[in-house]
Amino acid sequence: MLVSVAANAQGCNDIKDKDKANYCRAIDTNDKSHCQKIGSNDLLNLCMGKVENDIKYCRRIATDKIKKRCENSIR
Repeated sequence: MLVSVAANAQGCNDIKDKDKANYCRAIDTNDKSHCQKIGSNDLLNLCMGKVENDIKYCRRIATDKIKKRCENSIR
């Protein structure tokens, strides 16, 4: 199990875009502290919605495509 988590974390570290890398880490570790490092509001709210499993974050998203993705991941 530990090897699997380390492999996932390494994959996130290979992502050049900092926001996407932090999103990846947050989803892999289920830790909202990584979400809070994201600069893009839509991606931040998507991340928080998934980690906290709370639709209130989805409602804050301006981009329809991302909002739908968020809502679908919580239902």
